[in-house]
Amino acid sequence: MKKIYLLSLVFSLFVASCSDILEKVPGTSLPTEEAITSEKDLINAVNGVYSYQATAVGSYAGEFTLFADLRGSDFQSISATNHAGPIYHYQLTKNDGLVYNFYETFYLSLARLNSVLEASENITGENVDNLKGELYALRALYHFDLARLFAKNPSPANLSGLGIVLSDKVFETSYIGERATLQATYDFILSDLNKALPLLSKSKNQGHINYWAALGIRARAYLYLEKNAEALADCKEIIASSPYKLYTREEYPSVWLKEGTNESMFELLTTSIYNAQRNSIGYFTHAEGYGECAATESFKEILDARPTDIRTQLFEEETENKYNGYYPQKYNGRDGQIYVNNPKIIRLSEVYLIAAEAALKTGNAGSAAGGAAYYMNLLRKNRIENYVDVATVTLDDILMERRLELFTEGHTAWDYWRNGKSVNNKSKGVIEPSNHQTVLPIPQTEIEVSAGKLVQNTGY
Repeated sequence: MKKIYLLSLVFSLFVASCSDILEKVPGTSLPTEEAITSEKDLINAVNGVYSYQATAVGSYAGEFTLFADLRGSDFQSISATNHAGPIYHYQLTKNDGLVYNFYETFYLSLARLNSVLEASENITGENVDNLKGELYALRALYHFDLARLFAKNPSPANLSGLGIVLSDKVFETSYIGERATLQATYDFILSDLNKALPLLSKSKNQGHINYWAALGIRARAYLYLEKNAEALADCKEIIASSPYKLYTREEYPSVWLKEGTNESMFELLTTSIYNAQRNSIGYFTHAEGYGECAATESFKEILDARPTDIRTQLFEEETENKYNGYYPQKYNGRDGQIYVNNPKIIRLSEVYLIAAEAALKTGNAGSAAGGAAYYMNLLRKNRIENYVDVATVTLDDILMERRLELFTEGHTAWDYWRNGKSVNNKSKGVIEPSNHQTVLPIPQTEIEVSAGKLVQNTGY
């Protein structure tokens, strides 16, 4: 395992100019090829790409991972601190700083990544192909999550609609990006994953994307695109051949404070030095922090109705703090450090749930091998005491299972909207998938600097 740290020389190359945060070459910066001249330099630079998403506001280590839960039915912002509160209350506008943070964090991540990827073309070494594979896979992931934030979920009926600005290279400072279609956006995501897969190692590599993680991300993208047979095929390969195993019921409560656990296909590494501080997922999900991500009363009822499900033990009621509530316990922080939690970006349980949903949508709801109930039964046996197999499952069953398994991991509201279902947010009420607020506005500063080329989302 290579130690993760910020390579200051490399990071100095990627300063954005003015408010335009699309990936560009700053005019006075040192050319990347002069900073990355060896395989060791490339390793350090790739580590820096990962590190930025473990420390920045609006990143996987903070607000992004909680975004889809706070928009949904199961979580609420209790405190008046109001850092993540605007997500929950649907108060984010085109002039909001957090909207800009999301846009900035992902596009600056892409700026760093593209500069490193460009420099890698001149480097040789035994690890270079794998490092390139990691960069391609990360680029696909960042585009996918930008699309989830700033574009409608894809469907066969709307692929000609607006996607996002594609960041496929280093651009000159005069470049002004335009939004691609949803079709082109997802074609690009799949193209980068397909480039990544043959380059990536199949060995575990803690804190880094490997072949299996990229395959899981591709299955997720296929599911969003309603390419269910393709999603199922990727999941079957992972379940049959990868080195990852489902958490047992006994180990489940303890895995959240550990690194490199059995299910964790890709997690971002945080340390006591490199973390998102008060914008970290731990600080948002505890009454001792901001107290802005507690279970709603309706979700608590769902949990209370399942006393034999080990997942319900990952909540704790706070009654002696000014932010009293029922808080998730996935992000208590390693070694008592509330800021230090590795976000699990993809893990094996999600692969089982993708497989179940994809199998159902290809017409196989049953419990025989390869059917939707088959994958659900395997997962539930590792979560529910004295579980009895079911013969069939519905889409609502699978969506509920995703809520129970993947809470505060970045999925819930998007899961419902991409399936044409509404969420009932405690603050805002029922949000249908057609509501314009299921998508964030493009930051107004980016609209202005684009001289009219960047189209704003409807309703903003």
